[in-house]
Amino acid sequence: MPYRFGKSVLALAITMFGIGLSGCSDDSGPTGPVTPFDPTATAQAAAELESRLDGDSDVMLSLALVSPAIEAEGGALVQLLPGDLTRPSRSLDAQLLVDPSFSMEPIFPANFLGMTFEWDETLGRYAISERAGAPANGVRFILYAVDPFTEQPATPLNEVGRLDLIDEGNAIATRLRVVAETGGVTRLDYVVSASYALLGEDVQATATAEGFVSDGTRRLDFDLIQAVTLNNASGTMSVDLAYDLRMDDEGLRVVVDASTEIDLSASDLTLDVLMTITDGGNVTMFDAQIDQTDSISGTVRHNGEPVVLIDGTMSAPVFTDAAGDPLTNAEVAALAQIFDLFDDVFDFVETVFEPFGSDASVL
Repeated sequence: MPYRFGKSVLALAITMFGIGLSGCSDDSGPTGPVTPFDPTATAQAAAELESRLDGDSDVMLSLALVSPAIEAEGGALVQLLPGDLTRPSRSLDAQLLVDPSFSMEPIFPANFLGMTFEWDETLGRYAISERAGAPANGVRFILYAVDPFTEQPATPLNEVGRLDLIDEGNAIATRLRVVAETGGVTRLDYVVSASYALLGEDVQATATAEGFVSDGTRRLDFDLIQAVTLNNASGTMSVDLAYDLRMDDEGLRVVVDASTEIDLSASDLTLDVLMTITDGGNVTMFDAQIDQTDSISGTVRHNGEPVVLIDGTMSAPVFTDAAGDPLTNAEVAALAQIFDLFDDVFDFVETVFEPFGSDASVL
């Protein structure tokens, strides 16, 4: 089966931004019985978390409609980070290097504060309405049942809730709180923050998101950190990503770490990726390297012991046991299913940052 994780992550590594990789907020370890490696059981655990990422829900799909609506009304959200840090030139001539006094701007245009957006069927987009109730330091979007094919509100319109975007930032940090409620239940509540620092000639920038999504019964907590350091003297850019997703009540946790050092004068690139799945008392780690040709090599460890070797490409991975012998078709199918979790995690991250526009995470 095809995989797009390799290329999508390499694109993320080249264009993602953020700094301050400080580890995840919850350092709790595995709890529960330790069992031998079972790819099918691990795949089932991955599927449980995938189901909670819920990228096709009305709320998550609606996040993509925020930035275009504000732009269509003549406004624009502030850049998540100042300067063109997400597309550095080889000389790394970023705005911050020449203007250290730069301060973060308010997220929303002043004339948008307190406004409510409703879906306009004639315009085919969200538009500012006369409706009251929006937060004074932000905006409100009325949520509707969404057509999964068009990814826009279905007709006839069926109002299901509200989405509030609240500016909690200041002069040194951008901070946006995103809260959605449907049926009297808080479906998501998270904060996106961004800041920067100058360390000599180095530019360090931070983009994070922390909060939860819920269906009212089951809850997924997440802590997302995206990091880049631009070194003007050496002409390099180091990228670090750390995504922590947890279903604490079910003893399930997935952590994805990815890092690379990019020489802006060269074309080769190697990405180090580690995905750790904690399910009860078991810890399974996928540790791999991916290069710009989509080649992959790595090892799967279960409770510290190597159990699977990975080779080939992201589009055609080859799995063998620790001794290099073939696996069963069922084991290969289960491992392939686990690989799908990589893409789902990165899709979720993109959705979380969507209110700032698609450029916020995958430029």
